[in-house]
Amino acid sequence: MSNRESRAILEILQAYVTRPENVFRWSWPPGDLIIFDNRITQHYAPDDYGDLPRRLHRVTVAGDAPVGADGRESRLLEGDEAAHYTPA
Repeated sequence: MSNRESRAILEILQAYVTRPENVFRWSWPPGDLIIFDNRITQHYAPDDYGDLPRRLHRVTVAGDAPVGADGRESRLLEGDEAAHYTPA
């Protein structure tokens, strides 16, 4: 596929997974913990909790980098790649 075709498909999929009926929402009782595996789950926390505190700990499991369907190894990222989602 060309970059343009690939981008169009990704835009279609992104529009689908962000529809309200496809988004998992959680009501947080005290002490709850949620773990997302970003290798198989798209995770984005909407900034809709007002002045309530939000604590986020990002952990990366050591091991081999995942391999894509094309056989190429995924890019390894270091540092806080999520800083642009929700101001700290």
